[in-house]
Amino acid sequence: MFGMQSLIFRLIGDSTAVENIYNGIILACIVTLIVSVWRVLFRNDEQVRRHAWLPVLMWYGLRIVWWSVPNNMLDTSLAMFCLASCYTQLLVLSKKRYANGYWILSGILVLLACLTKGPVGLFPLAFPVLYDLIFKNSRRRIFGGALTLLATVAILTFAVLQYPPARSLLKSYFDGQVMMALLKKREGGEKNWVAHFYLVKILIVNILPHIVFTGGIWFVIHFSKAGFKISETAKRAVLLNLLVIFSILVPMLASIKQSDPYLLPLTPFVALFFACLCVEWIVSLCRQFSFYPTFILSFASVICLIFMAFQVYRSAPDRMYEISTDLARHIPPGSKIYATPEIARSPEIQTPFQRYARLSVAFDPGATRYAYFDDCKTVPDSITRSPAFEVIPLACETALVIAR
Repeated sequence: MFGMQSLIFRLIGDSTAVENIYNGIILACIVTLIVSVWRVLFRNDEQVRRHAWLPVLMWYGLRIVWWSVPNNMLDTSLAMFCLASCYTQLLVLSKKRYANGYWILSGILVLLACLTKGPVGLFPLAFPVLYDLIFKNSRRRIFGGALTLLATVAILTFAVLQYPPARSLLKSYFDGQVMMALLKKREGGEKNWVAHFYLVKILIVNILPHIVFTGGIWFVIHFSKAGFKISETAKRAVLLNLLVIFSILVPMLASIKQSDPYLLPLTPFVALFFACLCVEWIVSLCRQFSFYPTFILSFASVICLIFMAFQVYRSAPDRMYEISTDLARHIPPGSKIYATPEIARSPEIQTPFQRYARLSVAFDPGATRYAYFDDCKTVPDSITRSPAFEVIPLACETALVIAR
């Protein structure tokens, strides 16, 4: 991810626009991949195939997606690589012919996913098995492809580990991140069994609108007495996406180091799951009531555009943006600033400091002349009364302390 981002830095220099451009590229890639996967799943049903907008709408309708795309580059990049790997496998599996190039490309994408965010990027390795469980194609061909996929990942991983700096970095990551998370030594919160299901809770909260929408469509279909049933193609697509969701989610529950953006790799498959479940119902309703769906969709689109324009015009004040820009007036770019341990590790602090003020957070107060206090009232009297320090009030009742 950082390698790709560095290319944009070389093109336009040190600017916050780099993050926006990178996030825009990732967003476009994921949307394109979702549409491509949809068209492969329904390649034999042209009428359903045309409704590729539905899974995109379902995907961006997830709260975690529209929050994370502009704010979290690691997990969005991971989601793109994993979805691309599954798409390349789906292409070769749906064509019912063996093609080494697709499997090798998929293996490269798996490695890129792992280098982006660790072992969670390995889940596309299970895709051939999950596909076979649902579609029951030639197992010999699937076994050969899966073997090529595994061999590609293994060979490339071995090659990367031959480079000493990479080997040292990956070993440090595995020991300090993966093992510490599994041993419950990285977390400062709850460490009981309930913490293992945090991602399940967040996923349920995110899909509540999708459940209501799908339930509403089913309710209308059921009481319209249309007698409509889901086709075999849609059933298989629903089951495939459901299995992929479980293959991503279940391994992550082994650790209690869980955060909302960790759900991003499975969000495209959640969107495809709900879209596959209700698309034929929507097509059926459109056939019966040609005017009403068009009117409702147009009306809803206008309301959404008005609401979006209102939100852009009346955007809520960004507290950390105001503080960061205030800090930038007093501290040279590239400096370090100390923050208390309670807030130092918070992404709400680190991200805006880096983005708007070019500051990195120091965990040792002796490593820098600058110290940030999130509440100006918490600055000790020994500092405010000492001539060795200068206390500068900042926006939102915060304070900056500079050692003279």
